[in-house]
Amino acid sequence: MALIDYSAEPRTPLASLTKAISGIARARSIDEVIATIRASARALIGCEGITVIRREGDLCHYIEEDAIGPLWKGQKFPATACLSGWSMINRQTVIVPDIDKDDRIPHELYGGTFVRAVAMAPIRRDDPVGAIGAYWSKPYEPTQWEVETLEALAEAAATAVEHIGFAAPQELAKRAASVDRKACDYQSDVDAVSGIAAVPIMLDVALRMTGMGFAAIARVTETRWITCSSLDHVGFGLKPGDELPIESTLCNEIRDHRQVIVFDDAQTYDQYRDHHTPRIYGLRSYISMPIIRGDGSFWGTLCAIDPKPAKVDNPQVVGTFKLFAELIAHHLDAADRLRETEVSLQRERELSELREQFIAVLGHDLRDPLAALDAGTSRLLKEGWTARSPLVLNLMKASISRMTGLVDNIMDLARARLGGGISLDLNETDLVETLQVVADEIRSAHPHRDIRLHLELPQPALIDRLRIAQLFSNLVSNAVSHGAEDQPVEITGRQSEDGIEISVRNGGTPIPADDFQKLFLPFKRGDASRGGQGLGLGLYIALEIAKAHGGTIDVSSNNAGTCFTFRMPL
Repeated sequence: MALIDYSAEPRTPLASLTKAISGIARARSIDEVIATIRASARALIGCEGITVIRREGDLCHYIEEDAIGPLWKGQKFPATACLSGWSMINRQTVIVPDIDKDDRIPHELYGGTFVRAVAMAPIRRDDPVGAIGAYWSKPYEPTQWEVETLEALAEAAATAVEHIGFAAPQELAKRAASVDRKACDYQSDVDAVSGIAAVPIMLDVALRMTGMGFAAIARVTETRWITCSSLDHVGFGLKPGDELPIESTLCNEIRDHRQVIVFDDAQTYDQYRDHHTPRIYGLRSYISMPIIRGDGSFWGTLCAIDPKPAKVDNPQVVGTFKLFAELIAHHLDAADRLRETEVSLQRERELSELREQFIAVLGHDLRDPLAALDAGTSRLLKEGWTARSPLVLNLMKASISRMTGLVDNIMDLARARLGGGISLDLNETDLVETLQVVADEIRSAHPHRDIRLHLELPQPALIDRLRIAQLFSNLVSNAVSHGAEDQPVEITGRQSEDGIEISVRNGGTPIPADDFQKLFLPFKRGDASRGGQGLGLGLYIALEIAKAHGGTIDVSSNNAGTCFTFRMPL
């Protein structure tokens, strides 16, 4: 759980409040929301105690506290018998400057505590699910700032509750994992804005023109408000990458109607006098202009705020912000087009190289079997059926099989490179039997080679039998072709709780270190001195089949031999 460090160097009260609200917005669970409130509320409000209460039906459960003395953590009271219950039932903040003078106070509960003054704000005012209480050790009437800070924390917690809820632990864990996966979704937007050289100048001009203290470019979605760039002269406290609860901002409304929101002083505008955004963040003046991409989609906003009134609701300021928002959208569109062009160009280069390699190597490798077919056909036509005809037909059949293998490899290459990977037909299969069949087939083609199996694979595995056979056929054929003829090819397999591990080892000259990087690339055959024929696709396709099974293939090579190892989780 990542908590904000409030012991760091002093910040302005506004910056500290913004930091706390941002922390609540990033919370992954109710526990983190509560921990953030606990870590920040006392320092922000200036009280001697803080408590967080959760409503559980007709009961108020005091689930957390931070105070100079013990309060009621872990205890539950009827909502009708405590001040937090009164606050939730009446859906309003309650302030008690002196507990001895307020009939709503259950004095028997407060008698053993230090509390002499209380402020209590409901969490989710429209339908309260809890409350946050602040306590003082002497009779005291909190200032407007202290009350608004308490309410701001309560409203931020309400927004978090909307997303997280009081769910079961396993559900919270599932949601946390989902949020973690999305944590970096918008980093590219932050980077894109930081790559626009004119942005700092735009923000500086915006503040100089309006006399305001904070300006920012924000990425705004249905669920996120992320700072992409900011200029902060009032200690608001938001930096690139920081977030606010989307529901706590006016940008949430701008996303819907796509119109500028601007006011010189919230207190003089009926629409915003009691609006939660100015109240939460202590704003008086505000302007936010939507950023609309070239395709008509809403991207975010260019906004400026200040805790004091400012002259912003006029054609000059609104026009300038509109121009800046259009320039930002234009830069974002241009950057996207540039990236798309670069990707397309790189892909064309790769396809061009692949095409040239394919034509050159395929033309070379098909020439031999075609020549053999041509020679065999000519001989049969010339001599008719003779004692040598069966031998000629077998040679021709071998040539056809070789060409079929070349075509199959090319099809697999196309599937892997263009079709999103090799597809599988998974079934429970005996790996030992599959590997024995592969070894027998290669022995029949190379009767002079010694191929040994050492397999300890007791359980069936969920695999595509034909694809796994193809994988090991490629690995074993590679070992036979490149290994020393006087040394055996050894296939070793074992199974553990972690998965399956099968190795194919051959003796002979080690693979040069420079060739390791290109062993699994298509149309690459390593050093020419290693010999061998074919398109150079065997190892590439073997690796693609391994990946399709969630596995890997590793290679090691030294004077003791070369070993390709396939690993796959169970």
